[in-house]
Amino acid sequence: MNEEKTRILAEAEGIARDLAASLGLEVVEFIFRSQGRHSLLRIDLDRAGVPGVGLADCERFSRELGDRIEDLTFSGSPYELQVSSPGIDRPIRSDDDLRRNAGRPVWMEFRDESGSVRELRGTLLAGSGAEAVTIATEQGEAVVARDRIMFIKQDVTVGRRHRGEP
Repeated sequence: MNEEKTRILAEAEGIARDLAASLGLEVVEFIFRSQGRHSLLRIDLDRAGVPGVGLADCERFSRELGDRIEDLTFSGSPYELQVSSPGIDRPIRSDDDLRRNAGRPVWMEFRDESGSVRELRGTLLAGSGAEAVTIATEQGEAVVARDRIMFIKQDVTVGRRHRGEP
């Protein structure tokens, strides 16, 4: 990537992050891909806690960002701007992901002390961090060391069933 394109992308990302902050949102991912004669600028947004980011947030952000970066030339060719939430199936991995998802229902699989795979469903509590994750379950708080966690995702329950159950 040439210096000019790198500078323009950094400028666009700065504008996107500033706009997101002014709307109470966060940029989770900023990706630009050149795809021949057509390029893609994809931005994933989120908001800490519940309810997260919705369609109206994405639409407003997209309109306002489009107006602010309209004059920037990313590749000399047209580009598509896509703005969305990270999605509920996105794994929760980083400290920032944990912070943003605090207060949301989650589903975790981890290995217990004996190496058996266990599952937890509950509410991700604030303060989960580098060493351990705390989930409030119906039985109380469960603290799981980060190095034992296989995955954490937002949990979606339909009626009494969980996602993926018949």
